[in-house]
Amino acid sequence: MYKDCERTMTARRIGRTGSTCVFALVLVLVAGCEGNKKAALTEEEIRQKTYAPLPAQPDEIIVYGEKIACDDVMASSLDEDDSGPSLKDRLEGRAKEVPLEQFMAEARPLIQQRLNRNIITRIVLSKRAQRELGTKADDTLDKMAEKELRRFIMEDYGGNGAEADAALQRRGLNRTTFKERRKRDFLAQYVIDSAYRRNRPVTLREIQAYYDKVKDQEFFREGSLQLRLIMLDVAKVQVTDPNEDRLHAARLLGADLRMRIEAGEDFGELAKQYSHDPLASQGGLLKPRNPDAFAPPYDVLAAKAKGMRIGQVAGPIDAPGRVFLMKVEARQDQGYQPLSEVQDRLRDEILRDRRRAALEELETEIRTQVANVDTSRFVDYCLERLYRLAH
Repeated sequence: MYKDCERTMTARRIGRTGSTCVFALVLVLVAGCEGNKKAALTEEEIRQKTYAPLPAQPDEIIVYGEKIACDDVMASSLDEDDSGPSLKDRLEGRAKEVPLEQFMAEARPLIQQRLNRNIITRIVLSKRAQRELGTKADDTLDKMAEKELRRFIMEDYGGNGAEADAALQRRGLNRTTFKERRKRDFLAQYVIDSAYRRNRPVTLREIQAYYDKVKDQEFFREGSLQLRLIMLDVAKVQVTDPNEDRLHAARLLGADLRMRIEAGEDFGELAKQYSHDPLASQGGLLKPRNPDAFAPPYDVLAAKAKGMRIGQVAGPIDAPGRVFLMKVEARQDQGYQPLSEVQDRLRDEILRDRRRAALEELETEIRTQVANVDTSRFVDYCLERLYRLAH
C-alpha cells in the first residue's frame, strides 16, 4: 500500500490554484501513506509537499508546473515557414563552423527570446485562461484543435496525411503535440482578447472626469481669426480735384465697393483690383492668427470682428492712413472644445487605457514567471548539447 501511495503522490504536481476539495484530497493521501508512523502533517507541511516543484533535469525547466525541454525550444512555431531549414538545422550548421564560445554568444539571445516569447509567455497566458474558464472549455478546445489539425492537413497539404506528418516532424512536432500547442495558443489568445475587450460600459461620470483631467492638454483651443481685406491707402487713392480730401475719397470708394459686394460681386476679385495691401494678388486673404496677434493698424479689424459672423462683411473702417473693408472667413473663439464634441473619442480612450492596463498586468505576470526560473543554465545546456551532437 505504501508503494501505491508513493506512486500516487509522485504521479503529478498539484498546482497552486487547486480547490479546497483538492487540498483535502492531498491531506487524505498524505495521512494514508504515512499510516500510523507519525501524527497528521501540519498545514504548512501539507502546503510545502503540495506545492513543491518537481526536480528538473538539466535538459528541462518547469514553469507553472509544465515541463519545457530542449526539444520544445528548438521546435518550430506553427506559423513559421517550413520550406527551408529549421532553426535546429541552422544552429547545427553554425555549430560546425565556429568555436563553442562564438556559437554560444550568437545563439544564446535567439534561444532565450524564443523561450520567453514562444513558450513561457504562452504557458502563462494559457494558465490564466484555465483559471478563468476552468474545465468548461475542455471539450470545445479539443474540437477546435482537431479542426485545426484537419485544416492543416487538408488546406496546407491537400489532404495528404503523410506529407502533413513529415512537415510536423520537421518542426519537431507530431499530431498530438500539434493539437496541444494549438490549444495553448487558443487559451493565450483568449486572455489577450479578453484584455482588449474590457467592454464594461463607460459611464458619463468617467468621461467627465477624464475630460477634466486632459482638457488643458488636449482640448484647449487658442483663438483664431482669418480675414479677407480690401485696404485703401489714403495716400494712394486717386482724386480728380487736388483739393479733394483723400480720406473722404477713400471712404466713398470703400462705400461703393461695399455696395458692389452686397450686390453679389466677389470680394476677392475686388481686392485684386482695388486693394493696396501686399496680399491683394491673393484676393486679400490673410493667414489665420490669434486675434490678439494683429498688429496696428490691423488691430482695429480684430476688435471689429469679435461681434461678427463668418461670411459677414464690414466697412469702410477707418484706421490711421487707411480705410478697410473686411470679410470674416473663419474664426474660433478661445476656450475648450465642448465635451459633447469629444465624448465618443474620450470613451474610446478610456477603453484603450483599460486594455493597456490589463495587458501591462499580463506582461508583469509573464516577467515574474521568467524571473522565477533560471533559464540561462537551461539555455546554455541545450546549446552545448546541440553543439556536441553537431560534432
